[in-house]
Amino acid sequence: MQGDFSILDRKSEENGVAEAASPFWENTGFMAYNALAGGMLTGKYLEVPAALDDSNRARAMTSLEKPRGRMDTRGWGGTLYRYRSEAAQEAILEYNKLAKANKMSLTELSLRWCQQRNLITTTLLGHTNMQQLQESLDFMTKKNELPPDLMWEIDRIHMRNRLPLFSSNHVGKDWYGEGEIGEPIP
Repeated sequence: MQGDFSILDRKSEENGVAEAASPFWENTGFMAYNALAGGMLTGKYLEVPAALDDSNRARAMTSLEKPRGRMDTRGWGGTLYRYRSEAAQEAILEYNKLAKANKMSLTELSLRWCQQRNLITTTLLGHTNMQQLQESLDFMTKKNELPPDLMWEIDRIHMRNRLPLFSSNHVGKDWYGEGEIGEPIP
């Protein structure tokens, strides 16, 4: 089996997929994809937002002309909004603080956390360039696991909003097009 799975998107641990993939039940294995949440967990959008979210039009146009990754494109950037919701952004900032406090990058924290989950058999890595791929391979081949106290702190952030990808602070009072619920459909 495969599924969207990252430190931001842990629904596969809670919806029965983990049990189905378990050697005790179906023993199918599970491949995580989007472990870096479309690039949001690399840290490259922390200082300058994704092009479609950037209120600075000139900077947004520059990002569209020279994309840092999928979030700076009209295609993927428009369809992967869920990774950029306010709740997701808040969680990303918290995970980044935790990573820095533990002397690692957000990318390293995210990939090593993913690799350490019992559900995961393998993780599909996607990258913009060879340097990113090499860094990710270095993180994924580290033999030492993240310490239990760090895993606990990650879980504490997660428990504040268990599915930030589909959370929104812009929900209207009715179903007549006010605000947004989850991901906007183009």
